[in-house]
Amino acid sequence: MLTDNQIEKLIQPVLNRQSKIEMMVLLKIADRVKDIGTMTPSDVKALEQLYKSGSDVRAINKELARLTKLNERQVRKIIRTVAADNYKDAEPYYNYRKRRYVPLEQNAAMQSVISAMESVTASTYKNISRSTALRFLWRDLTTGALTELLSMEEAYQRAVDTAIQAVTLGVTDYNTAMQKTLQNLVSSGINTVEYQSENGRITHQRLDTAVRRNLLDGIRMTSQAMQDEIGKQVGADGVELSVHAMSAPDHEPIQGHQFTEAEFEKCQTQQAFEDVNGIQFAPIARPIGVWNCRHFAYNIIIGVQSPTYTLEQLEELKKKNAKGYTYTDSKGQEHHLSLYECTQRQRQYELAIRKAREGKALAERAENDKLSEYYNKRLKQKMTDYQTFSSNCKLKTQYSRTKIVI
Repeated sequence: MLTDNQIEKLIQPVLNRQSKIEMMVLLKIADRVKDIGTMTPSDVKALEQLYKSGSDVRAINKELARLTKLNERQVRKIIRTVAADNYKDAEPYYNYRKRRYVPLEQNAAMQSVISAMESVTASTYKNISRSTALRFLWRDLTTGALTELLSMEEAYQRAVDTAIQAVTLGVTDYNTAMQKTLQNLVSSGINTVEYQSENGRITHQRLDTAVRRNLLDGIRMTSQAMQDEIGKQVGADGVELSVHAMSAPDHEPIQGHQFTEAEFEKCQTQQAFEDVNGIQFAPIARPIGVWNCRHFAYNIIIGVQSPTYTLEQLEELKKKNAKGYTYTDSKGQEHHLSLYECTQRQRQYELAIRKAREGKALAERAENDKLSEYYNKRLKQKMTDYQTFSSNCKLKTQYSRTKIVI
């Protein structure tokens, strides 16, 4: 079974390219803003049509397609790595059932599962990364209210038009005039947008977040599909749920337990259920393996394999999670966070740090000293907050989650 750290290393090359895609767009806009700011009104008018011809946008889309293609290949490689890891751990079950454990590449049923998981994960990645699905969320920076959804081309044009207008109208402080536009680009980041035809709703989330979730979902689906096929081939009659520290509260009570197939089906369909030892559990709303769940259900032959964790060890993990971190805010009010809640707060800090890094890089490229100073101060403060919070919670910092790639 791959550890969380191994999974992070596995998906990092894809996430790095996603960061590069975002910075490519932001820095291309910053280059144009800088160029326009150094021109006279007559120069800008002469070049206005050139900027509006779309050559920059075509270059962006071409590079976006190239990087996306590289990531698709990496996604398929990730799925095959996860599948192989699942299969190698199953050999004892084949031996117990006196069934031949053939190499993975010779197991036709397993190859069919892997191909299906490759296609689903790569296709989903391609859909959320396609240029027509990408948007900037243009907000009122005072109220935070969403005012518009702009395509990459529209966001580029908005920035260029604003810059041209600032020069031609003779604005005395060009950098100040452009500051809100640049901040809007950073505040939004590139989002992927989905239109839900059944209810007419529009959903959006940051592209880097969507890609990470896509990869983790693909890894979970692959592990579960492999486990299901292994179960068929060896005649498994139950499952054991994986365990991780700092679990979400709804799944923490049942992780590490073994269940018959019938009882696990009840677990997955919001019915009361019990483990192989008769310990009873109330229905859970969120099935195992979906909705950002990090747990896997490993197929077992009941009575052959002892649980990986004892009940005492599982109880100790629960106590550590519950102990968490207690702090007093500036108003003197005390707050308590479980370790799971602390990890969620860590993710918020990491996003804030990435956005500050993006803003600093954008402002420096646009040669906007005031904005660069703002993001530099923000970056230092967020880094300090992140380190202090993580130390107080006794959690490891994950600096790979705070980096951007240019």
